[in-house]
Amino acid sequence: MHNKQTSPRLLVLGSMHEFCLLVQRARERGCRAIVADGYADGPARAFADESYLVDIRNRDAVAELCRKQHIDVLVASFSDILFESGCLASHAVGLPATCSLEALDYLRDKNLMKRMFDDLGIPHPVGRTVPTRNGDDDLADLRFPCVVKPLNGYGSYDLCVAQSAEDARAFADHLASEGHDQALVEEYDTGHEFNMMCWVVGGRVHVLSIADREKTWRGPREVPHVSRIVYPSRFTADVIDEASRYAQGIADYLGLLNSPLCIQFFWSPGEGVRICEVAGRIFGYEHELLEYASGLAVEDLLLDLALGDDVAPRLSAHDPLAFSSCCCGVYFHTRGGEPVDLGAAHEAFEAAGAREWLVYYDEGEVMTEGRGGKPYVARAYLQASSREQLDEATRTVFASFSVKDAEGRQLVLPNELPA
Repeated sequence: MHNKQTSPRLLVLGSMHEFCLLVQRARERGCRAIVADGYADGPARAFADESYLVDIRNRDAVAELCRKQHIDVLVASFSDILFESGCLASHAVGLPATCSLEALDYLRDKNLMKRMFDDLGIPHPVGRTVPTRNGDDDLADLRFPCVVKPLNGYGSYDLCVAQSAEDARAFADHLASEGHDQALVEEYDTGHEFNMMCWVVGGRVHVLSIADREKTWRGPREVPHVSRIVYPSRFTADVIDEASRYAQGIADYLGLLNSPLCIQFFWSPGEGVRICEVAGRIFGYEHELLEYASGLAVEDLLLDLALGDDVAPRLSAHDPLAFSSCCCGVYFHTRGGEPVDLGAAHEAFEAAGAREWLVYYDEGEVMTEGRGGKPYVARAYLQASSREQLDEATRTVFASFSVKDAEGRQLVLPNELPA
């Protein structure tokens, strides 16, 4: 723990847009804010006292940076790879970490995660691990469609919705060509999908929010893409008791004492909650919505945790069942190409009265789909006093958002509200 009589040297792993406010608030609280990742033009660098280029996948390099720059505390959230790298580096150099290395294994290895769910009696989608090469897999007892994904993948990359065992094997062969040794074949859950943010304090789980995670289907073998995430969920009162009970069991199992804890889960009326995945970090590209809808800022919670400040007053004033407004993030994905005019994209957000928005590409910059590309073409945050008004603003954006190439081809995948 740092000496509170001096300015702590706080390292933020990550320099993209979602880190700007975190860096600014760290400096407001008297920290020497230092930013590091592999993006030379990351916008959060402009707000930092110091910034460094480092490959965050190289945990030894991150640890060495901590030593050389005499880092007092490290903050890593908003993505699995940042969370994992930050946790490993913190343990390597003796900095405070939000979880043990054993807990980290359960949070990153999907086989161990499913074993934990089974040990706790937590329902989850049925699946199994198969080798990607020369596999002779009996998948006949699985209920298709199934999602096929790398066992230790990052983010929503290299995924396929397989309609049959033959489809699953074909995609496993593709994963082998991408360098993956094992794949997870998991039954696709068609229930309502949710993101739940929690904060563990002294081993006790506090629910911050439950959000509706809405998707748009692209095709029979394509994984549907996230098109909107809404705070708060219209089903919060229906799911919060069961979901928070499972979250507490997970925190106890992993020995989490003071940390973020986020969970993706499914629910259907009469069928209960099924946990999909759990993470030891905060959901990126949507955490701002919590502050818009309720006034509670994730950045403040992360800094309280890092600096050893009491987080209880913030949590005691927060009620996940009583948000002051409805907010959503809308997310647009590309099919690839070179845009010639981004004016219609900005106009769509202006017409809907978006609180803020970000277009990730410039005119003439080639848009790429999948790994290596930017997370979205654009995302925007909308706010309204009711769910009905929020839905109407969303329809306006979905209908008018457009990015085209020189031949007039639409480069953005269509988004739809769920029926």
